[in-house]
Formats: sequence, structure tokens, C-alpha cells
Amino acid sequence: NYLLPVQVGAPDYIFKFYFNKQKLFAYLFKNTLLNKFSNYFNIMILLAAPVRRAEINKNNFYSYSDLSYTKVNTSQSIGSYLAGLFEGDGHVSLSKLINSKGKISYPYLAITFVNKDLPLTYKLIELYGGRLRHKTKENAIVWTVNKHKELISLINLMNGYLRTPKINKFNELILYLNDRYHYNIPTYAPDTSDLHSNGWLAGFIDADGGFKIRYTEKRTDEKTKKVLTKGRIEVRFALEQRQNLPDINNNENNTYKPIMLKIQSFFGITTDLRTSKHNIDKTYWIVEVTSLNKLNLLIQYLINYPLLTAKRNDYEDWVKVFQLMEEKKHLSEDGKLLIKEIKNNINRNRRIFNWDHLNYLNKIQ
Repeated sequence: NYLLPVQVGAPDYIFKFYFNKQKLFAYLFKNTLLNKFSNYFNIMILLAAPVRRAEINKNNFYSYSDLSYTKVNTSQSIGSYLAGLFEGDGHVSLSKLINSKGKISYPYLAITFVNKDLPLTYKLIELYGGRLRHKTKENAIVWTVNKHKELISLINLMNGYLRTPKINKFNELILYLNDRYHYNIPTYAPDTSDLHSNGWLAGFIDADGGFKIRYTEKRTDEKTKKVLTKGRIEVRFALEQRQNLPDINNNENNTYKPIMLKIQSFFGITTDLRTSKHNIDKTYWIVEVTSLNKLNLLIQYLINYPLLTAKRNDYEDWVKVFQLMEEKKHLSEDGKLLIKEIKNNINRNRRIFNWDHLNYLNKIQ
């Protein structure tokens, strides 16, 4: 089979076809004139259906045989997930000053992880290239992609899926590469599609979201029998993001409020955004959800677009508590003991990690 990629229609859509070699050459010989091939090709385009570029992977194109096709499984898209991960914990650098005479260009794209995500970073290097830099004091790992071919490939994978102010720097990187190497990589405005439509939110949650379990035991005064602390069990999802991306020009497009409102509306919440403060000068937007009905929307979404960091382990235990609460088992003594045990072994207290979920990345290649 011959693979022929063709971009048509809107700039963020691309068609890729498999032509059957024998039938193609039989057609050309039969019609003798090569210019008649263009008519055959035009028929193929008219009968094709568009697929977003980032949702195409190596083994799952629209494949054609006698003008029939099988549709791409969009749940296997990794480009949108990586875009969300980048917009939560990533950055772009365009150049590096080396001496007083000028600059040498070292463009790169990087995403920061916590140390416990090391298995995922190894997998990302295996699939997409790059290298790791360990930041011991910060308990962090930085995955950096700067080799030319790898960088272009990663940009093409993520392009068209960004939703936050970081798209400005991402597009600057594209324009820089286009200018320096005479490419024609398109730039896009922020993606405004429904959050349910791709894996962006999963990536953003892996970067900045948290799954929390509240377990408070009932306490009473032995003498007066007065209730000092009410017993309470709760599952909570929280996602925090800075209010604005730092910008010396005070650009109005650098606010995170629109995307945080969109995430809040994902849960059917219509109230204004709440804020939280870290230290004196750091104010964040925060989306917090405790309603079981609303949290179920997130659980259903993450079935199609799974989390891939170590946070996946905490999420799976969090879901167990969610299910116990749905079934009212959290009201029994056995249920309470189980929830207490789960709470005491997640997030910072977790010591054992399961990375079987990385098999998802094998399936999309």
C-alpha cells in the first residue's frame, strides 16, 4: 500500500489515504494518461470524511479499499492530552544567550513532572523522544524535547488543541520555526470545542487537579455528651490554576478565567469562580466539586480519556470511595473503616504504584 497524506478543508483537518498499489497502477495503465489520475484523486477526496490531525495515529487512519473506510477511534488521541498536560505544567523556550555577540537558537518544549512520575516520563521518551533533567531540590523531573525532528513531531501532535494563554508562546515557537526553516506549520486560535470531545481535560487534571477524601470521625464530650465534631465522609475533586500567565505587557488574553469557567461548566456549575490564596501574592482560580452526581460526569469522561500520571493510582482509590458512598456503604462501620484505610494511603501517603495504565499508550501507537 502507498500512503499519501493530503491536507484539505479547514487548516486543522487532514486526510490520509491508503491506495491499493495494484488497483492504482491498473487504473493508470488502463487510462494511459497520467493526468487522469487527478480525477481519481478528486473522487477520493469527495467521498472522504475529515479527521482532526491530532487524532490520527500510526495504525488507525481512515483506510480505504475500494472507497470504503473505517473511522478513527478518537478516544485514542494523545495529542489533546499532551496539550492539556503542557498547559498545566509546561513551558516553551525560543533562544538562549551564549555570548555578547549574539544568540544561538535552542528552541525547546518542556513539561515538568513530580519524581514519582518517572515511569511515565520514560515512556514518553520512548514514544516521542526528548531527555530528562532532574531538579532535586524541587522533587521534580523536566521532560525536554529539543531535537529538531522530535520537536516538530510533538508540535504537530499537540497543535490545534491548546486552550489557555500558553497558546501564545506555543504559536511563537511555531512562527519561529516557520521563519527559520521555511516551514508552513499552521497556528490556531484557542480550541473552544466541548471539553468532552477530546483528552485535553485529562491532561490538565494530571497537571493541576487533585482527588481528595475527607474522613472526619464523630467526637463527643464524655461528660456533657455534646457533639464536638460531626462525623463526615466526602469525596472532592479540586483543580487550581493561576489567575493570569505572567506577562510584562499585561495582555488581557493572559487570563485563565475563561478556561476555568469552561471547566466549571463541565460540571454544570453556573456560579462565579472562587479563588484561593497561596502565600500573600499568589491568587488562584479554583474549581471544587463534591456532588456525587456532578463527580460522576468526570468519572464517565475519564473512562474515555484516562489519566496517565501517578495520580491515576489516587484517582482509582478515590473512585472506590465514591462507589461506596453511592451504595450508602459509607454509613456502615465496615465501610467507614475501609474508607479510612484508603484515605490514609493515597496522595502524599502513597508508597505503592501501579503503572499498568501506561499500556494505553501502547494501544494508540
